[in-house]
Amino acid sequence: MDIYLKLFEVLFPIFFVVGIGYYLGKNNPKIDTTFITNFAANIGTPAMIIYALTSTGISFEIFKNYFWYYLIAIIIFTFIGIIFLFFLKFVSMLLCDH
Repeated sequence: MDIYLKLFEVLFPIFFVVGIGYYLGKNNPKIDTTFITNFAANIGTPAMIIYALTSTGISFEIFKNYFWYYLIAIIIFTFIGIIFLFFLKFVSMLLCDH
């Protein structure tokens, strides 16, 4: 029975929010979503990050050690993205010249 309660705790808010979005979308298909997007980006995402960091019980030392790995990964993926964008720009310039 405990697993059903946990399952309900996880799934109910998701389906509830999806249901509200579906209802609002059906009533007004041209609804302005900028407020919802800004709220999710500026309030929801930081709240989820803070909750994830505080609920795991990791110490600051562990967080500090892994921070450098995350920073290195972000820098590497940034360089890969920049190289990929230059490659796409180069290919599009070649295709447009013909």
